[in-house]
Amino acid sequence: MVKFDWRRIQAEAEEDYEKAWLETRNLLKITGRSFQPKKVGKPHHVFDFIAKARQILFKLGYEEVMVPIIVDESAVYKEYGPEAPLILDRIFYLAGLPRPDIGLGQKKIQQIREIIPDFQKVKEFQDIFRWYKKNQIESDDLIEVMVTELEVKEEKATEILTKVFPELRNLTPKPTKKTLRSHFTALWFLILAELQYQQSLPIQLFSIGEKFRREQKLDATHLYNSYTISTVIMAEDFTLEDGQYMAKKILTGFGFEDVKFEIKKATAKYYAPQTEFEVFFKHPTLNKWIEIGDGGFYSPVPLANFEIEYPVFNIGFGVERFVMVQEGYNDI
Repeated sequence: MVKFDWRRIQAEAEEDYEKAWLETRNLLKITGRSFQPKKVGKPHHVFDFIAKARQILFKLGYEEVMVPIIVDESAVYKEYGPEAPLILDRIFYLAGLPRPDIGLGQKKIQQIREIIPDFQKVKEFQDIFRWYKKNQIESDDLIEVMVTELEVKEEKATEILTKVFPELRNLTPKPTKKTLRSHFTALWFLILAELQYQQSLPIQLFSIGEKFRREQKLDATHLYNSYTISTVIMAEDFTLEDGQYMAKKILTGFGFEDVKFEIKKATAKYYAPQTEFEVFFKHPTLNKWIEIGDGGFYSPVPLANFEIEYPVFNIGFGVERFVMVQEGYNDI
């Protein structure tokens, strides 16, 4: 039986990480066969629901697509128009660490030789840093390249980078205009702009995945990330009543029979005025209406910004909210 004294390992790593990293390998069993897997696994409630939801949507004529997670800020402006600055406040922006220019002067060469006394491959090391700066070496391959090109041990390569080149540690993330999707709409616009010329109408699509929102408060019903079922229908002849009919068909398949729709008083700018609605269902035990989805016609204005020629109806549902109700949870 193997059980780690994690407090001791933490202390040893604090004192000498490389030494602890090497020596703690001896705590592991490397050879022999002793493990027997459990007889039956167990699905997570969220993914169990997603698996069932996919089959229901297939039966209703929807085609599944993979929607990108990363979206450029410009797409959000095209989607929301003048409302975009307010929306961007809740979006996560991506940042990256710039690769520094790393010199190899006499002082650093001397520091390297304090770690490896007979080190001579200065030019080869300069080449490695030049390749690294030009993105010809992936960051997580840098140590491996040093081991191969400089013919040094792995722990020595790590020690050199850690002790001689602090500029690799003291980097500040540089923000970009790329964001994590806060919902699927901007990405649907990009996809439909292409598919309108490749597939015959009507086009019915769905995607199930995570959305990311910079919530100001995390609690029982709000997380930074959650799963969404997002659907779109592009058709020349389609009414809001058709959209609500399809929403009800989806919800019936999910096991939610007693539902109602309410037009929102304030409409998001990517929806056409007075077409955005919320979906509610009657909770069987709480005996009150619970919001479970949001949908409507995309406004012709953002559709035009993406050069889309046909009406598009969208509706989305929060997966965790379904699961909370069906499984009796009160904390997401």
